[in-house]
Amino acid sequence: MILTNLSTGQIAFLIIVPIVVVIGLFCAFFFPLRKRHMKKEFKYYYYRFIYKEALYQDLYLINNFMFKIDDTHVGHIDHILFANKYIYIINDYYLDGDIEGKDTDASLIFISRSGKKKYMDNILIDNKKLISKLSLITGINSSLMIGISLVNKNCNVGISSSSKHHYIIQANKFKMLLKAIESRQIGNINQEQLAAAVKAIDKLNRKTKKNVKK
Repeated sequence: MILTNLSTGQIAFLIIVPIVVVIGLFCAFFFPLRKRHMKKEFKYYYYRFIYKEALYQDLYLINNFMFKIDDTHVGHIDHILFANKYIYIINDYYLDGDIEGKDTDASLIFISRSGKKKYMDNILIDNKKLISKLSLITGINSSLMIGISLVNKNCNVGISSSSKHHYIIQANKFKMLLKAIESRQIGNINQEQLAAAVKAIDKLNRKTKKNVKK
């Protein structure tokens, strides 16, 4: 009875306003919670991108790899993927902002969401050091290894680099990068050598629970 005394515009207003309020409340809670969850569980999301490629292409994958560097230092690598042409040394990062700089810089510039700038360790150099140590310990030529640092997709990467062996990319672009690298005009790793590399690296894993998948 009351609605019959209202104009069409007023009725529309009474219907639309609650809908807009509900949508606004949903956005106000959903996106911050989603961001918080992503920040906490980013390693799991990155793992899914990598595992999908390993499963699809029938590749060996070792996760959460730890190896002794010396008496006081232990190296950690989130994922080691054994593909046809290269062995990929992959580490995961969540950066609540953007990064810029050069691959050879001792530090990178981190730009927060508020626009503040500060220096951070160059994760490309960190990965290079890990690869160098792993190569030295296993005897596997470092030229067969590709270092990849994965970051969240809302992190803009402004890194100047000409390297063909070390990359920083958003995790959702991993498949595209893997395809591009594996399409290079070089021969595949000998299967016996690849199997030997898998065993050599997995033998070094200090984790009590093995995480080799194929």
